[in-house]
Amino acid sequence: MKQRFAGVFAGQMFGLIIVCVASTFIALISFGAIGGVTIASAPEQTFQFVAPVTCPNGALEYQEFTASYHRPGETGFFVECVQADGTRTDVTGTSILYSLIAFYLACFLPLCIPGGLVALIFPTFFLRFRRNKQNPTDIIS
Repeated sequence: MKQRFAGVFAGQMFGLIIVCVASTFIALISFGAIGGVTIASAPEQTFQFVAPVTCPNGALEYQEFTASYHRPGETGFFVECVQADGTRTDVTGTSILYSLIAFYLACFLPLCIPGGLVALIFPTFFLRFRRNKQNPTDIIS
């Protein structure tokens, strides 16, 4: 019985490690593209989503500007945290960082949680099937 428990536990941990490594790899490849496209297409909404983390005690102010010497120019953005006393702090970099972390988690968790559950459940059924296949007399008695 101890050997069976050790085998199930080892199989579960091995499967969990494989699932987490695969989920991490897929999330690392995809979160930058998904986050970059989302920030480029809807920057104000993305930064308002992370505003409670970036600027907890103030209001987030989003400004968009066009820097151009020739037409059509490049569009950029500037994100500031305005406190109640009127002080302004540049939080552009931290807003981008927190939004990319959120996109990484949005890519990682849907892969890792169901895969981890399958990795934890599958070895018990596999070993049960294997045991029944080796000892067919145990099924009858």
